[in-house]
Order: sequence, then structure tokens, then C-alpha cells
Amino acid sequence: MLGRGLRLLTVLAEHPAGLGVSAAARAAKLPVSSAHRILGRLVEERFATYDEEARRYALGSRVLELSRGFQRSPAGYSAAAAPMRRLGARTGLPVIAGILDDGEVLLVLSVQGTQHLQLRNAEGTRNPWHATSLGKALAAGLPEAERERLLAGPLPAVTPRTITDPALLRAELTLVRERGWAEVDEENEIGVRSIAVALPDAPEGTPPLALSLAATVILTDADQLRAHAPALRECAEEVAARMSP
Repeated sequence: MLGRGLRLLTVLAEHPAGLGVSAAARAAKLPVSSAHRILGRLVEERFATYDEEARRYALGSRVLELSRGFQRSPAGYSAAAAPMRRLGARTGLPVIAGILDDGEVLLVLSVQGTQHLQLRNAEGTRNPWHATSLGKALAAGLPEAERERLLAGPLPAVTPRTITDPALLRAELTLVRERGWAEVDEENEIGVRSIAVALPDAPEGTPPLALSLAATVILTDADQLRAHAPALRECAEEVAARMSP
């Protein structure tokens, strides 16, 4: 029952506009009767909501409460918030934190800079690792076998500028390890470039974390963004110190 409920919650998270019971059951690979019963219980516990007019289920407020609880826990990332806010104020740029999760970068925390750029950086957003500076910074620090597994694909082209050749990506990850930071230029979102730095060490029991600074190509050229790499590294070191037991 627990596993089925979690599968349904995952399905609802992937469909923010909501789903009818039949569609949710198909996506979760469950019988409609089982999905209907479990969704009803999730609604009772406020993990899901039901719109009677639209006849659709969506995520409920308890999911947000769990998310906030996780952020405050030792395994969460609330310790990164203050240093990230200071960096955002100092540079004027959004600061984003992410982890690697099954070949994708999962964004776990973001703070706005003073420029208030409209970027796809909401917590919970997933992006292919190879199209993001966060993903490249994290992948560069993996053991060789794990890096090669990521390079074996899939490596979809998110934009026309996305690097999808494993050999080119392998060479880029070597460069990331040498200089200590990663960058992308319109590889994940047209009009946006970013740089990223992985935290020196991850606390036991938590996946490695990386921080990035993002900017629009119109307002910030590549050299201007790269000039913030030392400040980004300092922020990563402060976050690592705060997250250490």
C-alpha cells in the first residue's frame, strides 16, 4: 500500500494540473479500483486534493509540509540558504543548488538575485545533467565508473547548443576538475548561461551538492560571469562548513 501511494504521489508531482483517476492509475501502473481507493486516502490525509468539478486529483498541502520539514532536517539544505542569499545580493544573480539524481540534476534550493531574472530554477525542477553547469560540476567529481555510466547516456539535446557527444563531454569534465568549476552557455535554456561549483565535501548520508550562478546572455557576458567563480567557490566552502556535523 505504501509503495503504491508513493507511486501515485510521484505521478501527481509530474502532472501539476492534476489527473483523473483513470489517467493516474495508468501512469502509476495500478488497477483503477486500487488507485481510486489510495487517492481517496491521500485526500483524507491532505497529501492530495480532489477537484469535484474537474474530477482531477493533484498534490495536497501536506506534501509542502514534508518538503519544508526536509529542508530543516540535517539531511536538508537550509544551511545553504543564508550564504546563497548573500552571494545573490553580492552578484545580483540567482543562486541555485542542486544534486545528481538518477542521471538528472534535481534543484533543491534557489534564491533570487537583485536582477529578478525569470529562470526555470524552482525547487523540484529536474534537468539533464549534461546540459547544466550543476550537473557537470557534480559529474566531474564522481568516480570514473560512475562518470562513464552517465556518459553512456541518454544524452538528449535540450537546445541546439547542448553538447551530446560523450567524448566532448568527457574532455569537458576533465577541464572542470582542473579549474574547479563548470559552465554552460545556452545548453539548457536559450538565452541563459551559468557557472557551477561542487561543494568540497558532502555530509554523511547526503548526496553531493553543487551551487550555480545563472545569468542571461543579454545582461552578462561569459567573462563577466566567470569573474564570479571565486565568489561562488567561497560560497560553496561556507555552505560545506555549515553542513558539516
